[in-house]
Amino acid sequence: MKNRYATLFAIVLAIAVVLARVRAPRSSGHHAATPAPAPAETLSLVVENGALSPAYASVSKGAVVHVHVTCRGTAPVSLALAGYEKRFTIPPLAPGSRWGGTFIADLPGDDFAWLLDGKPVARLQVAGSHLVEGHR
Repeated sequence: MKNRYATLFAIVLAIAVVLARVRAPRSSGHHAATPAPAPAETLSLVVENGALSPAYASVSKGAVVHVHVTCRGTAPVSLALAGYEKRFTIPPLAPGSRWGGTFIADLPGDDFAWLLDGKPVARLQVAGSHLVEGHR
C-alpha cells in the first residue's frame, strides 16, 4: 500500500512540475500604454532697457520649452532662470544678439524669477501638480 501512495505522489509531483514549466506567462494582447510626447511650448523674450518682456509667462509642467531671447540693449547682459540654473544656462548676451535654447519644465511652481544681471525682472510659472501622476 505504501508503494501505491509513493507512486501516486511521484506521478502528481511530475505532473505539477510539467504544468509549471508549460504554463509560462502569456501576453494578454494588451501593450503598455506609450506615454504621449511632452508638449512643446515657445517663450519669446526680449531684453531691453534693463527689463525683460513679457514680465510674466506660464508653461505647463513637463513641457519642452523652447526659449528665444533677443537682446535689444546697448550693453552685454546675463540672463538666468532661478531654480533651473543647473538644467538651463544662457550664455552672456551681446547687444543686438539672439539666442535660443531648450529646457524641460519639470519643476512646478509660480516663483521662478528671470534674473537679468542677477536681479529679478520677470517671472515664470510652471503650471501643474507637485504630485507624481498616479502617486497618492
